[in-house]
Amino acid sequence: MKRSIVYCITAVILSAMIGFVTTFEPANAQTLDLAQKIRTGNWKPYKVAIGDFKVMGQLSLSTDSLAKAMQKIVTDDLDFHIFFDTIPKSQFYLDVWEIKDITPDVWQRMGADYLIEGDIELVGGEVKVTYRINELSPRIQELTSKKLSTTVANHRRLAHMISDAAVEHIAAEKGFFTTRIAYVSSETGHKELYLCDYDGANPIQITADKTLNLSPAWDRKEEKLLFTTYRTGRMEVWERDIRTGKSQPISTYAGSNNAAEVSPDNKEVVITLSKDGNSELYVVDRKGKIKRRLTQLPSIEVSGTWSPTGREIAFSSDRAGQPQIFVMDSEGFGVTRLTYEGKYNDSPRFSPKGDVMVFVSRGDDGRFRVCTIDVTGQNFQKLDQTGSNENPHWSPDGWHLVYCKYQGKKSDLYIMDRFSQKIKKITNDGQSSNPAWQPYIP
Repeated sequence: MKRSIVYCITAVILSAMIGFVTTFEPANAQTLDLAQKIRTGNWKPYKVAIGDFKVMGQLSLSTDSLAKAMQKIVTDDLDFHIFFDTIPKSQFYLDVWEIKDITPDVWQRMGADYLIEGDIELVGGEVKVTYRINELSPRIQELTSKKLSTTVANHRRLAHMISDAAVEHIAAEKGFFTTRIAYVSSETGHKELYLCDYDGANPIQITADKTLNLSPAWDRKEEKLLFTTYRTGRMEVWERDIRTGKSQPISTYAGSNNAAEVSPDNKEVVITLSKDGNSELYVVDRKGKIKRRLTQLPSIEVSGTWSPTGREIAFSSDRAGQPQIFVMDSEGFGVTRLTYEGKYNDSPRFSPKGDVMVFVSRGDDGRFRVCTIDVTGQNFQKLDQTGSNENPHWSPDGWHLVYCKYQGKKSDLYIMDRFSQKIKKITNDGQSSNPAWQPYIP
């Protein structure tokens, strides 16, 4: 009771204040500097060429097609990444200089600073690839080379692994090309959970509940998902083990159980419950037992999300009249208001790098826009300006986003960098929504 009184008094005082000051652990200085350079146009992407994947051994139509497919996948991966620009082959240059063999120095003269190339061999149902990543400027030198093998059916993942290696060795960042995206599709006539590669390839349905499933959220260490479901006729939160295909209930309190997100240490879950009549934020353990109630006001408190350190939780609240983004510590104290622009702000998500928040803001036309704002409350940015965009989630590297775009009655998933410079549609069924990008799993 004492905690509740203190909390309510504190919340009322804070709500009456004109401005708030949020305090966070400072983001990495290199991240802040790089973000500022990209935002202001002072960043020059790495110029990388994707050379041919040469067929070794016996040449066949299937091997040649596989080599070209893998080359295209690596090209598409790096062309989307905010840190890279891919350099295409200049046929005009090759013809003028009558060049037949495109060596690294030729790629250098065509404008590339780095070159990725490889050899590919098909042995039975197995594909073997040796890739090389070369630096071309200021002098030609090999950065790394490696042999990989997999089944033919899994060749896309192998190509994504090469792309990840390029990000690591050229940009000194971790790649995300082998991660997946969970989402909801009503392609079967019911809203079921699906998984796809980061680029929309290899979609698979993982639930067949013939009901309404929403809001998938990834486990931080295993291939499991928490999700909101009506499979019992009530709004509950369940857990799905992707590998075993088994589901189990997590939060089944009276009223609605909704929008769960797992903490960075994988031990707790922030969740919205209405068991006492009003939508409030709670923290529960991984089995659904309530550990603490975070909010206790008559306003609506939803969309709880953890900071990368686990020490803060952002959420949406209409305590100021219209929904805005607020931040509190993980015990429910120290509530501060983050957003002042936009009349209706919802669905906040901390960047994995800890420097930026993404959220949606509804405009006067009734459409939502994906927006970002620094955790200091500065640099409010509107991103993709077309359609109505909802449910933004970060890629695990903190430089890219996935979101749902509504155009008329159709909805599909898009990915983009956090500066809205590169945007790519990844689903085409017109019935996809509620994406969640897989974090890096140890």
